[in-house]
Amino acid sequence: MAIGSTECTDRFRPGDRFGDCTVCGLIGRGSMGAVYLVEAPDGEKYALKVMSPEIMKRDANYRSRFIREAEFAMSITHKNLIAVHDAGENPETGICYLLMDYMPGGSLSDLLSKRGPLPINEAVSIASHIAYALEAAHRRGVIHRDIKPDNILFAADGTPKLADLGVAKFEDDATVTMVTRAGMIVGTPAYMAPEQMMDSHSIDARADIYSLGVVLYEMLTNKRPNDGSTVMGMLAKAIRGEPLPDVRTMRPEVSAAVAYVLSLMCAPKPEDRPKTSGAAADLLVRADSDSLLMTGDERRPCGADGSETKRRWWHRFGLSGKAST
Repeated sequence: MAIGSTECTDRFRPGDRFGDCTVCGLIGRGSMGAVYLVEAPDGEKYALKVMSPEIMKRDANYRSRFIREAEFAMSITHKNLIAVHDAGENPETGICYLLMDYMPGGSLSDLLSKRGPLPINEAVSIASHIAYALEAAHRRGVIHRDIKPDNILFAADGTPKLADLGVAKFEDDATVTMVTRAGMIVGTPAYMAPEQMMDSHSIDARADIYSLGVVLYEMLTNKRPNDGSTVMGMLAKAIRGEPLPDVRTMRPEVSAAVAYVLSLMCAPKPEDRPKTSGAAADLLVRADSDSLLMTGDERRPCGADGSETKRRWWHRFGLSGKAST
């Protein structure tokens, strides 16, 4: 579906045309552009993400990264990633766009605002689905870098889907140092891994695992573990390597196994976290189904290295080191 427009992103109103589509209204606006609800000629509704031409003029690298996000998103398919159907740039206006699936179920942030803490199995299910989506992106060499409730959306049937690769880090992208220079913080501080707080460029998939752990903590408690902290305060905690508080202090009914996996995901040191987001998802599923513990089996969860730190955690969560991969 080819799309183009002679309109500026600030002028879209219900009834305006954008290529073959009709604009229904504004979904949301951010510092980089806006997202509109549009309707195709066959009646199907989509989300249209457009980037402000002013942003493009400010730094040409933004355009190349926006287009690369589009190319990547169109090349990967996963049930928990929002599908991108079309992308391009209008030569007259300089507007770059993505045409994506519309998520009528709103965001996880909306859900938490309406319902408060989620049932444990629902929270773990959402986190594990997003972890599997991350695994698909990570296998393609992409680090999301901005996992947060606003970027987890729901389809009409309630399926959670990960959105917004707009600040993603492509591991083989030499231009990323121009857009996100070493030492520059990129992402949302309240959800960042300690290493991301200090340098958003030199990170790997384990930073996304940490951020997803913070989101899971918030789903279980309706509070972020760093609520009330300033960015400098969070940076100080990152430098000191402070672990997050045990989620059971706020939600006692969370099982020891789920609390333990959450602590692994949010371990201050990357090497203490699950090595992959798929491993984290598997651990969450098994913890929630009470199949993580296996009596007499001394094998450790994925990401555990047998260190004294891990052994102390096992005893802290009452697992006695008898957890299965």
